Amino acid sequence: MEVEAAEFGRAEEREQSHRVICQLTDAEGTPLGSPIFLPETAGPKELQHLVNQLLNNEEKLPYTFYVSDHELAVELGSYLQKNKGNLLIPFRGEGHTEAVLSVAFSPDGHHLASGSGDTTVRMWDLNTQTPLFTCKGHKNWVLCIAWSPDGKHLVSGSKAGELICWDPQTGKSLGNPLMMLNRKISY
Repeated sequence: MEVEAAEFGRAEEREQSHRVICQLTDAEGTPLGSPIFLPETAGPKELQHLVNQLLNNEEKLPYTFYVSDHELAVELGSYLQKNKGNLLIPFRGEGHTEAVLSVAFSPDGHHLASGSGDTTVRMWDLNTQTPLFTCKGHKNWVLCIAWSPDGKHLVSGSKAGELICWDPQTGKSLGNPLMMLNRKISY
């Protein structure tokens, strides 16, 4: 199956670019159709559009793409300038990679925070049902999450006994983790 460059807009500009043969697979390695030719100017947004089309998703879902276990965040041509060969591109639905262990709604009801066994906290926009931020900093499972009453702070606690305060506007931690003396976080 050859994908026409026009699908990604700016057809005249992209028709002049080189094409890259790619094999899209799911996270388990199952191919999504046959290898396809894509313009080297295609990046994550174009790949998301393509996967949603190939999967016939009525509602467009967000996906992330990986090459050699590294997230693809650039155009295919930029990646190939540094790496040789054809691309095997696994895609994953955006979300936690391990079980979700805790969730909490923001006080205004517009956001959700989730903590997971993958050691991350994710913040979600409930209106668009899309992820806002992936917060990294815990060393073990995130067992509990709590919003401040004004919604300006989010605190998460991990099995390792650390508490981290996050800024929900940026997804960044506010200061260093606070370590619990007895190292027990209950949920």
